[in-house]
Amino acid sequence: MKQKETIDPERDGMHVVSAGESQAEVAYRRLEEAIVTLSLRAGAVLTEAQLIDLVGLGRTPVREALIRLAQHGLVQILPRKGVLVADISAIDIIAALDAREVLERLVVGEAAKRAGPAERIAIVEAAKAMRRTAEAGDVMGYMRLDKELDALVAQAARSPYATRAVEPLQALIRRAWYHFERRDDLVPAALHHGSLAQAIAGADSLAAMAASDALMSHLRKGLLATLDR
Repeated sequence: MKQKETIDPERDGMHVVSAGESQAEVAYRRLEEAIVTLSLRAGAVLTEAQLIDLVGLGRTPVREALIRLAQHGLVQILPRKGVLVADISAIDIIAALDAREVLERLVVGEAAKRAGPAERIAIVEAAKAMRRTAEAGDVMGYMRLDKELDALVAQAARSPYATRAVEPLQALIRRAWYHFERRDDLVPAALHHGSLAQAIAGADSLAAMAASDALMSHLRKGLLATLDR
């Protein structure tokens, strides 16, 4: 069995619980963040007991979270052995970029059309916060806000099938970004998110889709350049 990974939930802020979250959602969020940020490294094999201890919740919510993580390609459940954290594959990254680009255009376009006033404000504020954390070099803060912005846009889009399809792709690309240490890209990426947020706030679906395309192109260029090295 491969070396087991450990993580300190208090150290990484994983003890925070958002209002209205079920225990399964909390378990999923904590485990996904640990995988995306490489606290649980690719190829690591962990027992169910370790994961229960990690998230500080019971067996049922952890099992529900693991099923969802497996569906999203982040773990593989090994019967009677444990849970294998998925490897990071160049082929998977490219395929995820291709699919995400199409889905993101749909989601942001719908968000620009359907978002309510409060949602538009929240989206802009999240993008502003991303820029502040980027300028401060706060990688973990930036990653959490990136996920928060994605969730706000998804909620505003009112397009559940598209948002469910794009969510695992977003996680996979965040993980690749973290793996290849794209920390020099924080501010440029934050600026792209800002343009996207402003287009949604302005109810301009065409501008939102163009901003999404620009963001995806930026991510693709950076990740592919890293893969080529």
